[in-house]
Amino acid sequence: MKTAFFPAKILAHLPGDNCEALAALCTEFERFDGHARQLPEHHDDYVEALSILKAFALARNAKVQPFPEISPQRHQNIACVATYFSQLRTAVRTELAGRHSRRYFESKTEEYMALFARTQVYEFADEDFRRVHGLISELRELLSDSSLITEEHQKRLLRRLEAMRGELHKKTTDIERFWGFLGEAAIVMRKFGEDLKPISDRVLELSQIVLQAILNKEGIKALPELSRLFSPDELAEDEEIAARV
Repeated sequence: MKTAFFPAKILAHLPGDNCEALAALCTEFERFDGHARQLPEHHDDYVEALSILKAFALARNAKVQPFPEISPQRHQNIACVATYFSQLRTAVRTELAGRHSRRYFESKTEEYMALFARTQVYEFADEDFRRVHGLISELRELLSDSSLITEEHQKRLLRRLEAMRGELHKKTTDIERFWGFLGEAAIVMRKFGEDLKPISDRVLELSQIVLQAILNKEGIKALPELSRLFSPDELAEDEEIAARV
């Protein structure tokens, strides 16, 4: 763009979740629109902003309303683009607010079910809980940027990562989606080994924190050596030991 909006860094690090990514694009358009003030000299940037949004929707198969037609009238184009982004912003914010409400409702339902059933919950310390969600954000960016992992593996990992993020509350009774992500990550880490180290390091740290919460609930003190589950070198060593037995 002619203006300093929609920079490559933002476009390259959009969230893996389509709704969150669309919200980020709408936020960036708001910044641009506030600067450009819908003046005709910024016409081409308005059209380009719409093209960015359309390209994203096509590439990610995101569900959006039909895009407006671009006409010879500059003022009309600017107004149509601004209106489209405004309507999209309202829709995605409504969806995200609904998700938050549903997740909060589910987490509190689980919490009170555990209370009434006298079932112990998995609970994270404040610092660990913040770190878990920080690691999930870092993993989302690393997975999206990885040129080593196949596109199919990227999609599966990002989908499971997002599901796990919605599951892990400060207090929770269910960690099924954590195991789903961990299993998918283990396959990829076994396959690529040291070449996947930035991602592997964060998966291992995340797993250590979650497993510690699990073991705390069960009254177990010692953590297993997780790296043996994921490293190809450790796998070869385990197979060699098994062959000798």
